[in-house]
Amino acid sequence: MAVKTIKLRTSILRNGLRIKHGKKCYDLVYPPRIWAAYPDNNTRLLVDNLAYLLTITLPLVSPFRKIIYNTSKPFFEKYFKRFVLEGVPSATHDYNQYTEEFIDRFLDTQIIFKDNNVKEPVYKGELGSNSIVPLSCGKDSLLTLAVAKEAGMSPVAVYIIDTVSPSENKIKVKHARKLCKEQGIKLVFLKNNIEKLNDFETWSTMETCLGYMHMIYGFCFISLPLLHYFKADKLILGNQKDMDFSFINKEGVMTWPAPDQTTRATKEQDWMIKKMTRNQAGVYSIIRPLTNIAITRILHHRYPDFAKYQVSCDCLDACDEERWCHNCNKCARLSLFTHAIGKSPDVVGFKKNMLGKKHEKHYALFQGKEVDHYEQSIEARDQQLLAFLLAYKAGVKGYLINKFRKEYLREAEQREEELRRKFFTVYPARMPSEFRKKILSIYKEELSGLT
Repeated sequence: MAVKTIKLRTSILRNGLRIKHGKKCYDLVYPPRIWAAYPDNNTRLLVDNLAYLLTITLPLVSPFRKIIYNTSKPFFEKYFKRFVLEGVPSATHDYNQYTEEFIDRFLDTQIIFKDNNVKEPVYKGELGSNSIVPLSCGKDSLLTLAVAKEAGMSPVAVYIIDTVSPSENKIKVKHARKLCKEQGIKLVFLKNNIEKLNDFETWSTMETCLGYMHMIYGFCFISLPLLHYFKADKLILGNQKDMDFSFINKEGVMTWPAPDQTTRATKEQDWMIKKMTRNQAGVYSIIRPLTNIAITRILHHRYPDFAKYQVSCDCLDACDEERWCHNCNKCARLSLFTHAIGKSPDVVGFKKNMLGKKHEKHYALFQGKEVDHYEQSIEARDQQLLAFLLAYKAGVKGYLINKFRKEYLREAEQREEELRRKFFTVYPARMPSEFRKKILSIYKEELSGLT
């Protein structure tokens, strides 16, 4: 039986790169001036690595078991493969899919490059002291951008339009434009059509999130021409402490909510970008010291002009809602945390109460049946325990507040000091040394009296 094969032809355009499959073209598009400024030798090296990195999950979402590239073997190939293998146990948890099956599928897929002439990183540019910050309008990216601005890190915001989620992009692009105009922050849009190759819908295969495991590594490499153009020596991601809270998946395998967002992964991304920039640029997450609820508190209390643009729901392309679907565990959690810090969820556009009986299934605390892998850790459950306690003390009403009072109030009150200490602590984290003191002082000031 013939092995199902796909040929991916990559070419360099005047404004980015194109991957072609048959007659279909998938482009990664930069503003032409930014792409043109990147040195030619570095562009060829970057394209070898991006062509593979941005399609690395293709075997997991498509029927192809042989992939032929017209690019050379990438310098970082073995590292790219490793993070995919480490991500499978987390990505399969929410679906009727199993770790071993997809690891075997990935390893059994034949990958053929044009040649084995691996290009070594050589960079002759000189970087300055600006920062590149990915902007998604979620709370993590909003707080990252706000803190970077206050700390004097000269941030340039980057929004990537992925073309897979048109409804989500529509409102986020609008919010990103308004926010950056108000705050005087430079904003750059990129368009990444290549992500369609990692979308299960493109290949009419089973629903999965296996196609998204490369996203953070991908952003790091996509940012290299931006680092060069804006003379930036810092790539500031929005990965918080919760990404280090592990859980045991349905098969008994220890994993993390997003393995490409752990402290360990960020260190590897930092090494890669240093390698690509002659040790001039680094990758950091300045919100790593903070948990979900602490981020919500600081964002809304210190930076309300950023918080008002929050859009964090991932389900907008599957419903008729504009900003929040009001029917997923992410909406439930964010609504709860907003109540917990003394704000009304309507300040970020919630139109429906998420504390009714029908939403019980969306909360980890109540062992909800519609809770994704981001809510599987013990810490996720305990963070909701604290949030319900704070909402209850603030006088918030609702069916689930009453259920909490009857079933969990005693535990929450007995553990309140421990929970506050755990979730409102400023944890140690690696960050740019010249900004460390200022950033930590912001966090400690905002969280004082809460632990």
